[in-house]
Amino acid sequence: MKKLFTIALIEVLLLGLLFPSFTKTAKAATPMQAKLNVSPQEVLFGDPVNIVVTGLTAGQIATLIVSGKDQFGNTWSSEASFQADKNGTVDPSRDAPIEGSYRGVDPAGLFWSMVCKPASNMVSPFATPPTFTIALFIDGEEKDQQVVTRIVNHNLDRLEVSDEIVGVFLMPHEISKPTPALIVLGGSEGGVKEAWAAIIASKTRLPTLALGYFGAEGLPPTLENIPLETIEKALNWLARQPNVVSDSFGIIGASRGGELAILAASLFPQIKAVVGYTPSGVIWQGIGSSESPAWTYQGKPFPYLKFMEDEDSLRRFKEAQDNGTPYLGSSSFLYSLKMQSDSLEAATIQVEKSKAAFLLIGNPGDGVWPSDILSKVTIDRLQANNHSRYYELLSYDNGGHMLITYPYYPTTMRQFYLPTISVWEGLGGTAEDAARAARDSWEKVIDFLHRELLTDSD
Repeated sequence: MKKLFTIALIEVLLLGLLFPSFTKTAKAATPMQAKLNVSPQEVLFGDPVNIVVTGLTAGQIATLIVSGKDQFGNTWSSEASFQADKNGTVDPSRDAPIEGSYRGVDPAGLFWSMVCKPASNMVSPFATPPTFTIALFIDGEEKDQQVVTRIVNHNLDRLEVSDEIVGVFLMPHEISKPTPALIVLGGSEGGVKEAWAAIIASKTRLPTLALGYFGAEGLPPTLENIPLETIEKALNWLARQPNVVSDSFGIIGASRGGELAILAASLFPQIKAVVGYTPSGVIWQGIGSSESPAWTYQGKPFPYLKFMEDEDSLRRFKEAQDNGTPYLGSSSFLYSLKMQSDSLEAATIQVEKSKAAFLLIGNPGDGVWPSDILSKVTIDRLQANNHSRYYELLSYDNGGHMLITYPYYPTTMRQFYLPTISVWEGLGGTAEDAARAARDSWEKVIDFLHRELLTDSD
């Protein structure tokens, strides 16, 4: 009996050495504090925002909500839930949400998938929330939150211009020697695109002019008979500015502004780089109360194609006006090209005369016009004429008509209001693919401008 007791005691001691919890009461583990880590706290529009959650238990569900108010007081927000890994962390750049406003692994998903809850009559895809609040929820209870400030203007001097030209000139603080400058043109919505120009100037660190050509004080009210002298005057004005070179400029335009950028490059040899977001290499009529040219130079209009619509397009356009629903006009442009094939050559921009490099973004599925076809007109003409400078066409399936050109920004609003014809233009594409197009093209655009302007000027 004593021997059996001794053996049993030895077994207990061995178990205690191998498994300490066997011989003493287990001490309850202290749960870690769930923590939200967001960096950087201040970030330029288009630059990455890194979000990581730590201090969770393995397999625990954490929900992230991103929200912010735009310049009109509307709230934009997104939400996604994630399952923590074995180390108790969640990282949206690595992890796909198990549910939420987007799918798949996407570090920018919580930003492009934000949707608008209107609080005013003004709603625009050009929303500019100055701050985003990122909140962490577990089991419906908020555990942590951080605020990210979005920067539009990073160390830029600002000069408003309203005499010879109308626009806003932005100069990076650090520039101390003559540097190539940029001109930024909006599309058929008109006005001066200062915010877009500021983001471009902040990212490229190049002097940048947000130039108005209609729809602002001192300019024509509609996109009709716009003189190309507007661009010529802007180039001359820039050439006179301190620390701006006189013969090397880039021009960036979106939609009809892209058409204008391509046309300007065919006329003015000091333009050395063109970026066109969903542009046209074909000249179209103006946008106003009656048929008129869009562009003139030295008092003469450029040949153009008319907007033509079949009965179905006219019906859809009228319904969109009456009901306030989006109008997808791409099919009308295809119809116009078909019906005016004999006039196409005369209305095509003579880009072979340009001294510029070209980077165009034309997307299949563009809801406004067939920008893939209209951009390819320019690329084909450059190729046919053995253009000596670089040229490329980027195309993104379902990227739509690109109004948002940088990533980490909401792309869910797939329409914008066009006051000149009192209709909501449908952009086409999807929010996810528009975000993908912005993310992939943004760095390529910046690299293109640096390569074609700064290398050329050295």
